[in-house]
This record gives sequence, structure tokens and C-alpha cells, in this order.
Amino acid sequence: LRGSVADFCAGWGYVAAEVAARSPGISALDLYEADFDALEAAKGNIGNTAAEPKFFWIDLLSEPVERRYDAIAMNPPFHRSRAAEPEIGVGMIRTAVKALKPGGRLFMVANRQLPYEPVLAAAFSSHAEIARDGMFKVFAARR
Repeated sequence: LRGSVADFCAGWGYVAAEVAARSPGISALDLYEADFDALEAAKGNIGNTAAEPKFFWIDLLSEPVERRYDAIAMNPPFHRSRAAEPEIGVGMIRTAVKALKPGGRLFMVANRQLPYEPVLAAAFSSHAEIARDGMFKVFAARR
């Protein structure tokens, strides 16, 4: 990945750390997370990056994203407590498309059973499933 990149629903920073390690062309790396303790853990888990990471403690479903990105990576939650709520992921997809620059790309990890394909098709100019295993699928989409 190149340019300005965000990790939405960053948790403890795993996805952002992997993106940073594999993408020396990143000029900005922003992590967004609603859980304060998880975001604090992410600060300690991001290693050396080409860009100084910035951390945002906000709920992306209810607070606006001020910046625009060339790429967003995310593994959004899909439950509250024990109840499955795929609407959380749907909301995150809609937030991501608004935060991407024209032509920007979304990379999203999801559990296989979650039906995000129709939402991706409606929100993005193109999308594809680029990886899958027994539990997860990974999508790439372009605004």
C-alpha cells in the first residue's frame, strides 16, 4: 500500500502493524478504535513505520472521520456481547467509503457467514473476495 492509510476498528493494532511492516510506501498511518484500552495497547504494538502513526479514540459509527485516505484496512466487529449484529460491519463499510479518496481502496476481513457482498457492491465501484479460509474471507474494494 502507498500514501495515507487507516486501520478502522484497529483493536490492539495487529492489522496496522502488518500493513506497516509490508508497505514502505505509506506516508501516513492512522489507527481508529472505540475501545480506549485496545487503542493504548496498539500504541505499544506498532513497530517502526515509514510514517509516524496517529491514534484516534472515536466510535466510527457515530463520529465523523475528518481525514481522507488512499487505503483503509479493517476487521470490524460483528457482535455486541453475544448477539451477532452484522449491521456494525455494514455501518463500517459505509463509513469507510466516505473516508476514502476517489479511487481509494478498502481491504476488509470478515467472518465467512457475514453477508457483506451486497453492501460492498452498492457502495464501491468494484469489489472482490481476494482470500478465504475455513473461517474468514478478505475483500478488496475500490471507491
